[in-house]
Amino acid sequence: MPVHLAKSEVDTVGPYNRMSASQANTYLACPRLWFYQKVYRFKMPQIPVLFVGRAVEEAICNVLRESPGFVVASAGQYAIGSSPYGEDGTPLPRADFVWPSMGLMPLFPNEVPKSKDELEAWALERCRVHLPPALERMRLEWEKDERKAGEWSEVDVDRCQAMVESGLRFHLDEVERCFDADGGPSKESWRRGDRATWPAPDGFPHEPFSDGHPLRGEGPVSWAEAWEIARPWFVDPSAPKFTMNAIHPEHWFQGEYDLVYRWSGTPVIVDIKASLGANDRSGDYVEQLKMYAMLWYVTHERKETVGGLQIWYLGHPSIKSIAVPSVDEMQEIEDEMKALWEELKESTPLLDDCPPEPRPMRGFSPGGIPTDPPQEARCDRCDWRSVCPSGEGTDEQRLSSSVQLPGSNQRTPLQQIGTLNPRATVRGELFSVGYVRDNIPLKMTLKQGANTAHIQVVATANADGEPTVAVPAMKGTKVLLRDAIFSINWKGEIVLKMDPFSRLEADEDPDVESFDLFDFQAKHNVGGTVVYTYEKSGVGKNGKAWSRKGLMLMDHTGACKVEGWADDWNSQYAMLEVGDAVVLANVGLDAWASEIRCDYSRKSRLQIIERVDRSTA
Repeated sequence: MPVHLAKSEVDTVGPYNRMSASQANTYLACPRLWFYQKVYRFKMPQIPVLFVGRAVEEAICNVLRESPGFVVASAGQYAIGSSPYGEDGTPLPRADFVWPSMGLMPLFPNEVPKSKDELEAWALERCRVHLPPALERMRLEWEKDERKAGEWSEVDVDRCQAMVESGLRFHLDEVERCFDADGGPSKESWRRGDRATWPAPDGFPHEPFSDGHPLRGEGPVSWAEAWEIARPWFVDPSAPKFTMNAIHPEHWFQGEYDLVYRWSGTPVIVDIKASLGANDRSGDYVEQLKMYAMLWYVTHERKETVGGLQIWYLGHPSIKSIAVPSVDEMQEIEDEMKALWEELKESTPLLDDCPPEPRPMRGFSPGGIPTDPPQEARCDRCDWRSVCPSGEGTDEQRLSSSVQLPGSNQRTPLQQIGTLNPRATVRGELFSVGYVRDNIPLKMTLKQGANTAHIQVVATANADGEPTVAVPAMKGTKVLLRDAIFSINWKGEIVLKMDPFSRLEADEDPDVESFDLFDFQAKHNVGGTVVYTYEKSGVGKNGKAWSRKGLMLMDHTGACKVEGWADDWNSQYAMLEVGDAVVLANVGLDAWASEIRCDYSRKSRLQIIERVDRSTA
C-alpha cells in the first residue's frame, strides 16, 4: 500500500517527531543547516519556483484523477469534485458520503479516445484546464507567505505548461506499455471492479464495485481501459495536507510518494521534479528514492520490494532510473536512518552537537547526470551564511547580560532566548464558559483565588487526536490546566492559550505543582543577532486590511521570532540588516507547539546595538 498510517495506540513518536528523507539529506549536507531549519526553525526565502513545482504536480495529478471515459476534453476544472476524506486522511464510506465520480455517466463510444494520439490530445487539453487554477492557488499561497521573495510576474506560464505536458507524456508512455501488455495481470481484476486498499484516486470510493467497473469492456484492452488500469497512485488533491504518508511500522520515519505505478504487478515509485536536475539537489533525489524503496519494503511486512525507481525531470524532459537497493542495502539504509533519528529526534540536540561541517558540492548536468563538481563551496550559497560561524557569523555571545539603552538611566537586563518558557500548569475553578462550537467550549474564564484569567482554546485536539478539553466544562468545576501558554491581551489581561501541547482536565491530583497567576512574568527583554526580517499582510474578516512585521532573532542559547503589528514598530526596524545585534525590550511571549515567539507591542522597544560590518577589504 502506498499509504501506511500510524497506529495511534502504539505510536510513541508522534507526527511531529519523525525522520524524513528531506531531513536526512539536509543533515548529511550540513549538520548546522539542519539545526537552523529544524530546531531553530529558520525559514529560507520562499521564491516562486518553490510554489510553481507544486502547481505543476497538482495539475498533473488532477488530470490523472480524471478519466477519458467519463470526462470530455472541454469540461471545466470541477468535472470531478472533491473526494470525502476525514481529517486524518482516511477515506469516508460511500454509505454515508457521496463520492464525486459516482454520479458520472460513461461517455458515448464515439466520444472516447481510441488511440494514443487521441488520448494525448485529451490529456493535454485537460492540463490546459487544470494548470491555471493550480498556479493561481500557489500564487495566493506565495503572497501570504511571510518569507516570500522574488516576483511572481517572472513565472513563465508557458514553461510550466510544457513541464505538465512532459509529465503527462511520460505517463502516456506507461499507458502504452499497459495497452501493449493487454492490461497486464490486473486487467480482469479491474474489470470485475476489485479495488486496492488504497486505489489510485479517481473520485470513486475505496470499496469495490458491486457490478464491475463502469468502464469495463470485453476482449483486448481499450486505450480508455489502459488509462484506468495504468493510473498510478498519487496524493489525491482532495485529501488533507500531509495525511497520505507511508509511516514506518515503528513510527520513526515517514515519506510521501509522488507516483506509484502498480498495474504490472511490481510497484514502481516515481519522484516528480519540475526542474532541470542540474544542481547539487539531484544527488539528494537519488538518496530519497532509495529511502523510499526501504520504506515500501518495511511497510509491506518485508515481503515486497519495488521493481523500479524513477526521477522525472520535467524541466529537461527525461527519466532517470535509479538502481533498486538490495534487501541488505535497504537494511543498511534503515539502520542508518534509525541511528539518525535517535541522534536528532529522540531528544533535541544542542547547537554544538550540529557543527557547521558542509559536505562538498556535487555536480550534475540536466537530467541529473553526474558531472564535475562546481568550484563554489556549499557555504557560498547558504541562506544562513551571515549568521553561521562558517560564514560571517559566530556562535559566541555578542551582547552582555545587560545593556545600556539610549535615554535610559539604568542598564536593561537581557534574558537568554534559550531560557524563555511561556508555559505553566495552573489549577483553579471555571468561572464562566462561553462560545461553544461542536460542543467544545473555546473561551472560558479561570478563577484562582481573587484573580482571573481568560482561557482560549486554539486547538481542540492534541497530536494523538485526543481532546485538549478533557473535562465537562461547567461553571464551578475544579480544573487543572496543563502546559498553558501565558500571554497578555491588549487590555493587559492574562490569557491562557491552549494549543496541541495543552490539556484541561479535572483537578484530581493535589501533588501536581500549580503556577500562581500573578507570579507570571508578563514582559521580557531579549537580544541577539538578526537572522532575517519579514512582513505579512491581508484582509481580516471585518474587511479591514492588516499588516504585521517581524524578525528572527538568535543569541548564543537559542532563537525565536519577534512579531507585532506594523504600526507598533519604531523607526529602527526600517534600518535593520541581517547580522545586526539588537535588543528588544518589554516584549511578551507566545507559542505554538514547540515554537516560541515574542510579541512586540506599542510599549516594546527595538534598539540596534551593533551594526553588521559590510565593508570589504
